[in-house]
Amino acid sequence: MAAAEDDICVRRLAPGQGLNVRGETGSTIQCCAGTVWITQETDPRVVVLAAGHRFTWDRPGRALVRAGEGMKDEWGNDTGITAISLPARLL
Repeated sequence: MAAAEDDICVRRLAPGQGLNVRGETGSTIQCCAGTVWITQETDPRVVVLAAGHRFTWDRPGRALVRAGEGMKDEWGNDTGITAISLPARLL
């Protein structure tokens, strides 16, 4: 089944796991837990998002989303859990 234009996908990433996506100008990704690093094709910047933060693509092209630190438990330990949400059409 094809994703609808506005379907949102939530993905859990393992520590260090990368996910290749198709960036579209104006599309937004949100970090739901942990931290992620985003690098866009032909863009020297590295965007780092913490839980609750969003990034809106400012150019089309491939992008790599990589899990950084996982969310912390009540004792401050890294749980290894990183989660993102983004439009399903970008996957």
